[in-house]
Amino acid sequence: MIRAQTVVARTPSALLASLDRFHLQSKAKGGTLLFALSAPSDTLSVITSHLKSHFPRHIGCLSSPLPAYRSHITCAIALLDGIAFRSTIAGRADPQVGRWHAARHTSTRQLPAAQSNVFGEFDGDFGRVNWEDIWDRSITSTQEIPVELRTARPEDVSSILYFSDKAPEGIARALKANFPHSHELGFLASSTPFITGRPVTLFHDGEIYSDGAIGIALQPSLGHTSLTVEFPGLVDLTPDLQITSSEGNLIVTVDHGNPTRLLLAAMNKYGLDGRDVLLKDDEFYVGVMSDGKVERLHRITSGDPSRGTIALETMSAPPQDSIIRMLYLPRRDEVTLNLDGNTSISFIATPDSFSDGPPSSVLENDVLVIDGNFVAGSENGFMLRRGAKEEGWTCTLPGGQARLRWT
Repeated sequence: MIRAQTVVARTPSALLASLDRFHLQSKAKGGTLLFALSAPSDTLSVITSHLKSHFPRHIGCLSSPLPAYRSHITCAIALLDGIAFRSTIAGRADPQVGRWHAARHTSTRQLPAAQSNVFGEFDGDFGRVNWEDIWDRSITSTQEIPVELRTARPEDVSSILYFSDKAPEGIARALKANFPHSHELGFLASSTPFITGRPVTLFHDGEIYSDGAIGIALQPSLGHTSLTVEFPGLVDLTPDLQITSSEGNLIVTVDHGNPTRLLLAAMNKYGLDGRDVLLKDDEFYVGVMSDGKVERLHRITSGDPSRGTIALETMSAPPQDSIIRMLYLPRRDEVTLNLDGNTSISFIATPDSFSDGPPSSVLENDVLVIDGNFVAGSENGFMLRRGAKEEGWTCTLPGGQARLRWT
Protein backbone atom coordinates (compact mmCIF):
# COMPACT_ATOMS: atom_id res chain seq x y z
CA MET A 1 0.00 0.00 0.00
CA ILE A 2 1.31 3.43 -0.86
CA ARG A 3 -1.36 6.01 -0.09
CA ALA A 4 -5.14 6.39 0.13
CA GLN A 5 -7.66 9.21 0.43
CA THR A 6 -11.35 9.89 0.04
CA VAL A 7 -12.12 13.40 -1.18
CA VAL A 8 -15.54 15.02 -0.71
CA ALA A 9 -15.93 18.32 -2.58
CA ARG A 10 -18.57 20.97 -3.16
CA THR A 11 -17.43 21.74 -6.73
CA PRO A 12 -15.40 20.12 -9.52
CA SER A 13 -12.68 22.76 -9.15
CA ALA A 14 -12.27 22.00 -5.45
CA LEU A 15 -11.94 18.29 -6.25
CA LEU A 16 -9.42 18.89 -9.03
CA ALA A 17 -7.27 21.02 -6.74
CA SER A 18 -7.24 18.23 -4.16
CA LEU A 19 -6.33 15.65 -6.83
CA ASP A 20 -3.45 17.91 -7.92
CA ARG A 21 -2.11 17.92 -4.35
CA PHE A 22 -2.42 14.15 -4.12
CA HIS A 23 -0.50 13.81 -7.39
CA LEU A 24 2.31 16.13 -6.30
CA GLN A 25 2.71 14.35 -2.98
CA SER A 26 2.76 10.93 -4.69
CA LYS A 27 4.70 11.77 -7.87
CA ALA A 28 7.89 9.90 -6.99
CA LYS A 29 6.13 6.79 -5.72
CA GLY A 30 4.70 5.34 -8.93
CA GLY A 31 2.15 2.57 -8.67
CA THR A 32 -1.32 2.08 -10.13
CA LEU A 33 -4.12 4.47 -9.22
CA LEU A 34 -7.33 2.94 -7.91
CA PHE A 35 -10.31 5.33 -8.03
CA ALA A 36 -14.09 5.36 -7.54
CA LEU A 37 -15.92 8.51 -8.57
CA SER A 38 -19.41 9.82 -7.86
CA ALA A 39 -20.14 13.11 -9.62
CA PRO A 40 -22.77 14.84 -11.79
CA SER A 41 -22.75 13.59 -15.38
CA ASP A 42 -21.72 16.96 -16.81
CA THR A 43 -18.51 16.95 -14.72
CA LEU A 44 -17.38 13.37 -15.40
CA SER A 45 -15.36 14.12 -18.52
CA VAL A 46 -13.17 16.81 -16.97
CA ILE A 47 -12.60 14.84 -13.74
CA THR A 48 -11.74 11.52 -15.39
CA SER A 49 -9.49 13.27 -17.93
CA HIS A 50 -7.67 14.92 -15.02
CA LEU A 51 -7.19 11.58 -13.27
CA LYS A 52 -5.95 9.87 -16.43
CA SER A 53 -3.48 12.66 -17.23
CA HIS A 54 -1.95 12.48 -13.75
CA PHE A 55 -2.02 8.68 -13.51
CA PRO A 56 -1.77 6.89 -16.89
CA ARG A 57 -1.76 3.56 -15.04
CA HIS A 58 -5.16 3.35 -13.41
CA ILE A 59 -8.21 1.23 -12.67
CA GLY A 60 -11.43 2.94 -11.72
CA CYS A 61 -15.21 2.99 -11.87
CA LEU A 62 -18.24 5.16 -11.28
CA SER A 63 -19.77 4.70 -7.84
CA SER A 64 -22.78 5.81 -5.81
CA PRO A 65 -22.79 8.86 -3.54
CA LEU A 66 -21.84 8.22 0.06
CA PRO A 67 -25.15 8.64 1.92
CA ALA A 68 -23.85 11.21 4.42
CA TYR A 69 -22.46 13.35 1.58
CA ARG A 70 -24.91 12.51 -1.20
CA SER A 71 -25.24 16.11 -2.34
CA HIS A 72 -21.47 16.42 -2.96
CA ILE A 73 -18.86 15.03 -5.36
CA THR A 74 -16.86 12.14 -3.91
CA CYS A 75 -13.71 10.51 -5.24
CA ALA A 76 -11.86 7.71 -3.46
CA ILE A 77 -8.25 7.27 -4.60
CA ALA A 78 -5.36 4.98 -3.70
CA LEU A 79 -1.93 4.27 -5.12
CA LEU A 80 -1.04 0.58 -5.06
CA ASP A 81 1.85 -1.61 -6.12
CA GLY A 82 0.70 -4.82 -7.76
CA ILE A 83 -0.30 -6.61 -10.95
CA ALA A 84 -3.17 -4.84 -12.69
CA PHE A 85 -5.49 -6.99 -14.82
CA ARG A 86 -8.55 -6.92 -17.06
CA SER A 87 -11.03 -9.81 -17.08
CA THR A 88 -13.76 -10.73 -19.56
CA ILE A 89 -14.72 -13.97 -17.80
CA ALA A 90 -18.50 -14.26 -17.87
CA GLY A 91 -20.48 -14.46 -14.67
CA ARG A 92 -23.86 -16.06 -14.19
CA ALA A 93 -27.34 -14.88 -15.07
CA ASP A 94 -29.63 -14.19 -12.13
CA PRO A 95 -31.31 -17.40 -10.91
CA GLN A 96 -35.02 -17.83 -11.65
CA VAL A 97 -36.65 -18.07 -8.25
CA GLY A 98 -38.07 -21.54 -7.68
CA ARG A 99 -36.80 -22.73 -11.09
CA TRP A 100 -33.16 -23.50 -10.39
CA HIS A 101 -32.82 -26.40 -12.79
CA ALA A 102 -34.93 -24.69 -15.46
CA ALA A 103 -32.41 -21.87 -15.47
CA ARG A 104 -29.74 -24.35 -16.50
CA HIS A 105 -31.69 -25.43 -19.60
CA THR A 106 -32.19 -21.85 -20.83
CA SER A 107 -28.50 -21.00 -20.71
CA THR A 108 -26.78 -20.54 -24.04
CA ARG A 109 -23.28 -20.59 -22.55
CA GLN A 110 -20.98 -23.10 -24.26
CA LEU A 111 -18.91 -25.24 -21.94
CA PRO A 112 -15.13 -25.32 -22.56
CA ALA A 113 -13.94 -28.47 -24.28
CA ALA A 114 -12.33 -29.75 -21.08
CA GLN A 115 -15.74 -29.67 -19.37
CA SER A 116 -18.09 -30.50 -22.27
CA ASN A 117 -16.97 -34.13 -22.38
CA VAL A 118 -17.93 -34.65 -18.74
CA PHE A 119 -21.35 -35.88 -19.88
CA GLY A 120 -19.74 -38.92 -21.46
CA GLU A 121 -18.84 -40.17 -17.99
CA PHE A 122 -22.49 -40.84 -17.14
CA ASP A 123 -23.58 -43.05 -20.06
CA GLY A 124 -26.80 -41.06 -20.47
CA ASP A 125 -27.75 -41.19 -16.77
CA PHE A 126 -28.19 -37.46 -16.25
CA GLY A 127 -29.89 -38.05 -12.92
CA ARG A 128 -26.43 -38.58 -11.45
CA VAL A 129 -24.96 -35.39 -12.88
CA ASN A 130 -23.92 -32.78 -10.30
CA TRP A 131 -25.04 -29.72 -12.25
CA GLU A 132 -23.53 -27.29 -9.73
CA ASP A 133 -20.12 -28.92 -10.06
CA ILE A 134 -20.26 -28.88 -13.84
CA TRP A 135 -21.24 -25.21 -13.96
CA ASP A 136 -18.54 -24.25 -11.46
CA ARG A 137 -15.88 -26.08 -13.44
CA SER A 138 -17.02 -24.34 -16.60
CA ILE A 139 -16.16 -20.90 -15.16
CA THR A 140 -12.94 -21.79 -13.34
CA SER A 141 -10.84 -22.99 -16.24
CA THR A 142 -7.25 -21.83 -15.73
CA GLN A 143 -7.30 -20.90 -19.41
CA GLU A 144 -9.68 -18.09 -18.45
CA ILE A 145 -7.54 -16.50 -15.76
CA PRO A 146 -6.65 -12.94 -16.86
CA VAL A 147 -3.51 -13.05 -18.96
CA GLU A 148 -1.69 -10.61 -16.66
CA LEU A 149 -2.00 -13.08 -13.76
CA ARG A 150 -0.97 -16.30 -15.52
CA THR A 151 2.65 -16.11 -14.42
CA ALA A 152 1.91 -15.03 -10.82
CA ARG A 153 2.50 -17.66 -8.16
CA PRO A 154 -0.16 -18.17 -5.47
CA GLU A 155 2.33 -17.37 -2.72
CA ASP A 156 3.11 -14.03 -4.37
CA VAL A 157 -0.46 -12.72 -4.07
CA SER A 158 -1.85 -11.82 -0.65
CA SER A 159 -4.97 -9.85 -1.61
CA ILE A 160 -6.90 -9.04 -4.78
CA LEU A 161 -9.06 -5.99 -5.37
CA TYR A 162 -11.31 -5.53 -8.39
CA PHE A 163 -14.15 -3.48 -9.85
CA SER A 164 -16.78 -5.55 -11.66
CA ASP A 165 -20.10 -5.50 -13.47
CA LYS A 166 -23.07 -7.06 -11.68
CA ALA A 167 -22.00 -10.64 -12.50
CA PRO A 168 -18.62 -11.21 -10.80
CA GLU A 169 -19.00 -14.97 -10.25
CA GLY A 170 -16.68 -15.96 -13.11
CA ILE A 171 -13.70 -13.85 -12.07
CA ALA A 172 -14.31 -14.65 -8.39
CA ARG A 173 -14.14 -18.40 -8.91
CA ALA A 174 -11.19 -18.15 -11.28
CA LEU A 175 -9.27 -16.13 -8.70
CA LYS A 176 -10.02 -18.64 -5.96
CA ALA A 177 -8.98 -21.54 -8.19
CA ASN A 178 -5.60 -19.92 -8.86
CA PHE A 179 -5.00 -17.95 -5.62
CA PRO A 180 -6.94 -19.91 -3.00
CA HIS A 181 -5.25 -18.41 0.07
CA SER A 182 -5.56 -14.77 -0.92
CA HIS A 183 -8.19 -12.34 0.31
CA GLU A 184 -10.52 -11.19 -2.45
CA LEU A 185 -12.60 -8.02 -2.40
CA GLY A 186 -14.71 -7.01 -5.38
CA PHE A 187 -16.71 -3.80 -5.84
CA LEU A 188 -19.82 -4.13 -7.99
CA ALA A 189 -19.73 -0.82 -9.81
CA SER A 190 -22.78 1.43 -9.66
CA SER A 191 -25.33 1.13 -12.46
CA THR A 192 -24.87 3.98 -14.96
CA PRO A 193 -27.36 3.58 -17.88
CA PHE A 194 -28.80 7.04 -17.26
CA ILE A 195 -25.41 8.65 -16.63
CA THR A 196 -23.08 7.31 -19.33
CA GLY A 197 -25.40 5.04 -21.33
CA ARG A 198 -23.46 1.98 -20.08
CA PRO A 199 -24.69 -0.71 -17.64
CA VAL A 200 -21.60 0.07 -15.54
CA THR A 201 -18.61 2.28 -16.32
CA LEU A 202 -15.09 0.92 -15.75
CA PHE A 203 -11.80 2.69 -16.53
CA HIS A 204 -8.49 0.95 -17.25
CA ASP A 205 -5.36 2.68 -18.56
CA GLY A 206 -7.26 5.06 -20.84
CA GLU A 207 -9.92 2.56 -21.95
CA ILE A 208 -13.58 2.53 -20.87
CA TYR A 209 -15.50 -0.75 -20.44
CA SER A 210 -19.15 -1.62 -19.89
CA ASP A 211 -18.69 -5.14 -18.57
CA GLY A 212 -16.21 -7.60 -17.12
CA ALA A 213 -13.81 -6.65 -14.36
CA ILE A 214 -10.59 -4.75 -13.75
CA GLY A 215 -8.41 -5.18 -10.71
CA ILE A 216 -5.04 -5.46 -9.06
CA ALA A 217 -3.29 -8.34 -7.29
CA LEU A 218 -1.31 -7.18 -4.26
CA GLN A 219 1.90 -8.76 -3.02
CA PRO A 220 2.75 -9.72 0.58
CA SER A 221 5.64 -7.22 0.55
CA LEU A 222 3.08 -4.40 0.90
CA GLY A 223 2.34 -5.60 4.42
CA HIS A 224 -0.11 -7.83 6.26
CA THR A 225 -3.78 -7.36 5.42
CA SER A 226 -7.00 -8.38 7.13
CA LEU A 227 -10.45 -8.48 5.52
CA THR A 228 -13.48 -7.85 7.71
CA VAL A 229 -17.18 -7.26 7.07
CA GLU A 230 -19.82 -5.51 9.16
CA PHE A 231 -23.64 -5.56 9.00
CA PRO A 232 -24.88 -2.60 11.07
CA GLY A 233 -28.53 -2.20 12.00
CA LEU A 234 -29.65 -5.83 11.69
CA VAL A 235 -32.29 -7.10 14.11
CA ASP A 236 -32.48 -10.80 15.03
CA LEU A 237 -35.90 -12.30 14.29
CA THR A 238 -35.03 -15.88 15.27
CA PRO A 239 -32.51 -17.72 17.42
CA ASP A 240 -29.96 -19.99 15.78
CA LEU A 241 -31.58 -22.49 13.40
CA GLN A 242 -30.20 -25.44 11.46
CA ILE A 243 -30.77 -25.89 7.73
CA THR A 244 -31.96 -29.45 7.20
CA SER A 245 -32.46 -29.19 3.43
CA SER A 246 -31.45 -26.76 0.69
CA GLU A 247 -31.24 -26.84 -3.08
CA GLY A 248 -29.84 -24.29 -5.51
CA ASN A 249 -30.73 -20.85 -4.14
CA LEU A 250 -33.58 -22.28 -2.00
CA ILE A 251 -33.76 -23.11 1.70
CA VAL A 252 -36.22 -26.01 1.71
CA THR A 253 -36.47 -26.90 5.42
CA VAL A 254 -35.14 -25.47 8.67
CA ASP A 255 -35.11 -27.67 11.79
CA HIS A 256 -37.15 -30.09 9.61
CA GLY A 257 -39.90 -27.45 9.38
CA ASN A 258 -41.36 -24.83 7.04
CA PRO A 259 -38.92 -21.87 6.90
CA THR A 260 -41.39 -19.35 5.43
CA ARG A 261 -43.99 -20.01 8.13
CA LEU A 262 -41.27 -19.76 10.74
CA LEU A 263 -40.25 -16.37 9.36
CA LEU A 264 -43.87 -15.15 9.31
CA ALA A 265 -44.34 -16.23 12.91
CA ALA A 266 -41.17 -14.39 13.94
CA MET A 267 -42.33 -11.26 12.13
CA ASN A 268 -45.69 -11.33 13.89
CA LYS A 269 -43.91 -11.70 17.22
CA TYR A 270 -41.99 -8.51 16.49
CA GLY A 271 -45.08 -6.63 15.32
CA LEU A 272 -44.27 -6.75 11.61
CA ASP A 273 -47.26 -7.36 9.35
CA GLY A 274 -46.10 -9.98 6.87
CA ARG A 275 -49.12 -9.41 4.61
CA ASP A 276 -47.82 -5.93 3.78
CA VAL A 277 -44.06 -6.09 3.93
CA LEU A 278 -42.85 -9.67 3.57
CA LEU A 279 -40.39 -9.82 0.73
CA LYS A 280 -41.58 -6.59 -0.93
CA ASP A 281 -38.63 -4.55 0.36
CA ASP A 282 -34.96 -5.35 0.78
CA GLU A 283 -35.46 -5.88 4.50
CA PHE A 284 -35.20 -9.57 5.34
CA TYR A 285 -32.05 -11.66 5.38
CA VAL A 286 -30.58 -15.02 6.28
CA GLY A 287 -27.31 -14.79 8.18
CA VAL A 288 -24.90 -17.72 8.30
CA MET A 289 -23.50 -17.89 11.81
CA SER A 290 -20.03 -18.68 13.11
CA ASP A 291 -19.04 -18.37 16.78
CA GLY A 292 -22.19 -16.40 17.50
CA LYS A 293 -21.59 -13.81 14.77
CA VAL A 294 -23.00 -13.32 11.28
CA GLU A 295 -20.26 -14.52 8.94
CA ARG A 296 -22.11 -14.03 5.66
CA LEU A 297 -25.46 -12.66 4.65
CA HIS A 298 -28.03 -13.36 1.93
CA ARG A 299 -31.11 -11.29 1.10
CA ILE A 300 -34.43 -13.13 1.02
CA THR A 301 -36.07 -12.56 -2.37
CA SER A 302 -39.28 -14.58 -1.93
CA GLY A 303 -41.07 -17.07 0.27
CA ASP A 304 -43.85 -19.61 -0.22
CA PRO A 305 -45.87 -20.40 2.94
CA SER A 306 -47.54 -23.45 1.35
CA ARG A 307 -44.37 -25.07 0.00
CA GLY A 308 -42.22 -23.56 2.71
CA THR A 309 -39.21 -22.67 0.59
CA ILE A 310 -37.31 -19.41 0.94
CA ALA A 311 -35.37 -18.10 -2.06
CA LEU A 312 -32.13 -16.19 -1.50
CA GLU A 313 -30.25 -13.65 -3.60
CA THR A 314 -27.35 -16.02 -4.16
CA MET A 315 -26.41 -18.75 -6.61
CA SER A 316 -26.09 -21.31 -3.80
CA ALA A 317 -28.00 -21.38 -0.51
CA PRO A 318 -26.13 -22.40 2.67
CA PRO A 319 -25.72 -26.17 2.72
CA GLN A 320 -27.42 -28.65 5.00
CA ASP A 321 -26.38 -28.42 8.67
CA SER A 322 -25.47 -24.71 8.36
CA ILE A 323 -26.47 -22.64 11.39
CA ILE A 324 -28.46 -19.55 10.42
CA ARG A 325 -30.56 -16.73 11.82
CA MET A 326 -33.34 -14.82 10.11
CA LEU A 327 -32.83 -11.08 10.35
CA TYR A 328 -34.60 -7.81 9.64
CA LEU A 329 -33.19 -4.44 8.56
CA PRO A 330 -35.38 -1.41 9.27
CA ARG A 331 -35.41 1.17 6.46
CA ARG A 332 -32.70 3.81 6.89
CA ASP A 333 -30.74 6.20 4.69
CA GLU A 334 -27.64 6.86 6.73
CA VAL A 335 -24.54 4.69 6.71
CA THR A 336 -22.02 4.82 9.53
CA LEU A 337 -18.37 4.73 8.52
CA ASN A 338 -16.29 2.79 11.04
CA LEU A 339 -12.77 3.99 10.33
CA ASP A 340 -9.69 3.92 12.53
CA GLY A 341 -6.06 4.92 12.15
CA ASN A 342 -5.10 2.02 9.90
CA THR A 343 -4.78 2.49 6.16
CA SER A 344 -7.72 0.74 4.52
CA ILE A 345 -9.93 0.26 1.50
CA SER A 346 -13.65 0.07 2.30
CA PHE A 347 -16.51 -0.91 0.01
CA ILE A 348 -20.04 -0.08 1.18
CA ALA A 349 -23.43 -1.28 -0.06
CA THR A 350 -25.59 1.83 -0.32
CA PRO A 351 -29.40 2.14 -0.49
CA ASP A 352 -31.04 2.05 -3.91
CA SER A 353 -32.61 5.43 -3.22
CA PHE A 354 -32.60 8.11 -0.56
CA SER A 355 -35.37 9.96 1.23
CA ASP A 356 -36.10 13.59 0.47
CA GLY A 357 -34.52 14.76 3.72
CA PRO A 358 -31.15 16.54 3.77
CA PRO A 359 -27.94 14.51 4.23
CA SER A 360 -26.62 14.24 7.76
CA SER A 361 -23.24 15.83 6.99
CA VAL A 362 -22.62 19.27 5.54
CA LEU A 363 -19.17 20.43 4.48
CA GLU A 364 -17.83 23.39 6.41
CA ASN A 365 -15.26 24.04 3.68
CA ASP A 366 -15.10 23.43 -0.05
CA VAL A 367 -13.37 20.09 0.40
CA LEU A 368 -13.05 17.32 2.99
CA VAL A 369 -10.15 14.87 2.77
CA ILE A 370 -10.40 11.57 4.66
CA ASP A 371 -6.73 10.64 4.68
CA GLY A 372 -5.59 7.03 4.82
CA ASN A 373 -8.97 5.59 3.84
CA PHE A 374 -10.43 4.71 0.44
CA VAL A 375 -14.24 4.63 0.87
CA ALA A 376 -16.58 3.86 -2.04
CA GLY A 377 -20.25 2.88 -2.17
CA SER A 378 -22.50 1.11 -4.66
CA GLU A 379 -26.16 0.11 -4.62
CA ASN A 380 -25.02 -3.16 -6.25
CA GLY A 381 -22.92 -4.09 -3.22
CA PHE A 382 -19.65 -5.96 -3.05
CA MET A 383 -18.25 -9.50 -3.19
CA LEU A 384 -15.67 -10.89 -0.81
CA ARG A 385 -13.76 -14.03 0.10
CA ARG A 386 -11.54 -14.42 3.14
CA GLY A 387 -8.81 -16.88 2.20
CA ALA A 388 -9.45 -20.51 1.39
CA LYS A 389 -12.10 -21.06 4.05
CA GLU A 390 -15.04 -19.68 2.09
CA GLU A 391 -16.51 -19.19 -1.35
CA GLY A 392 -16.94 -15.69 -2.68
CA TRP A 393 -20.34 -14.16 -1.85
CA THR A 394 -22.12 -10.88 -2.52
CA CYS A 395 -23.44 -8.44 0.09
CA THR A 396 -26.16 -5.93 -0.84
CA LEU A 397 -27.32 -5.04 2.70
CA PRO A 398 -27.64 -1.24 2.79
CA GLY A 399 -24.87 -0.11 5.12
CA GLY A 400 -22.94 -3.37 4.86
CA GLN A 401 -19.23 -2.60 4.79
CA ALA A 402 -16.20 -4.70 3.80
CA ARG A 403 -12.79 -3.41 4.77
CA LEU A 404 -9.33 -4.48 3.64
CA ARG A 405 -6.96 -3.12 6.24
CA TRP A 406 -3.19 -2.88 6.45
CA THR A 407 -1.89 -3.67 9.94
